[in-house]
Amino acid sequence: MNTSSRWSRAWHMVHPGRNPLARREDRVEAFTVLLAVALVVLALPVAAAVASGVFAARAEQAATEQATRYRAEATLLEDSAPIAIGGRSGVVDDTSPAKATWVTRDGDSRVGEVQATRGSRAGAKVPVWLDESGNPVAAPLTGLDARLLGVGTGVGLWLGFIVVVLAGYGCGRVLLDRARWARWQEEWREFASH
Repeated sequence: MNTSSRWSRAWHMVHPGRNPLARREDRVEAFTVLLAVALVVLALPVAAAVASGVFAARAEQAATEQATRYRAEATLLEDSAPIAIGGRSGVVDDTSPAKATWVTRDGDSRVGEVQATRGSRAGAKVPVWLDESGNPVAAPLTGLDARLLGVGTGVGLWLGFIVVVLAGYGCGRVLLDRARWARWQEEWREFASH
C-alpha cells in the first residue's frame, strides 16, 4: 500500500462525507477520531503549563537549597557497611549510613550518621552536605535537576493522557465494531428471508 492510498484511507475514515455506504457507526467513529486528536492536541499546552509550574517550583527550591546548604568533610568513626551484591541485577546501593564526625561552618564539632561509600574504613574522609544548622542533608537540587523534573513531568503527563485517550478510543471502537457486526447480521438475516 503506497503513501497516498494510506492518506486517502485515513481521510475517508475521519470524513465519510455523503457516501451512502457510510453507516451511523462510521460517522460516530469519525467523530471519535477527531475528538481524540483534538483532546491530545489540547492536552499539550496543559502539560506544558504543568511542566512550567513544576520547573518554577523546583528552580526556587534549588536556589534556596544552594543558598542554605554547603559542602564539608566528615571523618568516619566506624567502618561503613561492606560492599554487597544482591538481587537479580547484582546492584546494591553504593552508600550506607555510618557514624562520623564533622566540623560545621561555625566551627562546632558534630557526631552523627552520614552516607558513606560501602567498604570505607574508619578514619576515611567523606564529603557531606550540611544545612544551616550543620546537620547532614542531601545534595542541593541544581538548575538542571529542576529542568529535568519539569520536562519529565510535562512529557509524562502528556504521554499518560495520550494512553488514556487511546484506551478510550479503543473501547469505543470495540463497541462500534460490535454494533456494526450486529447490524450486518441483522441485514444478512433480512436479505436471506427475501
